Amino acid sequence: MSTNGYPPAENPAGGTPARTGGNGLAVGSLVLGIVGVVFAFLFSIVGLIAGIVGLVLGIVARRRAVGSRGMVLAGIVLSVIAIVVAIIMMIIGGIIAANALNS
Repeated sequence: MSTNGYPPAENPAGGTPARTGGNGLAVGSLVLGIVGVVFAFLFSIVGLIAGIVGLVLGIVARRRAVGSRGMVLAGIVLSVIAIVVAIIMMIIGGIIAANALNS
C-alpha cells in the first residue's frame, strides 16, 4: 500500500484498527472445493486430493471463526461433494476396467 511518502494515519482514540484482508483459509477452501468438484469428474484422484485439502482448510477456518461463515460453509460443502463424487467415479472406473479385462 502506497502512503506517498507520508506515514500511515493513526487510528482515532478508541477506534479499532482497519482490517487488512479477509479470511484466506475460507477462500482457499472454497476454491479447492470448486476445483475438486470439477476435477472429480475429469481426474478423480485430483478431485479427491483437492476435496480433502479444501475440507481441512474449511474446518480450520471455521474453528478460527474469522471472516465470512457463508464462504467457509460453502467451501466445506463443496469439498465434501468433491470427495464423494471422486470416490463414486473411482468405483465406476474400477467396475468398467474390471469388465473390460474380463471380456
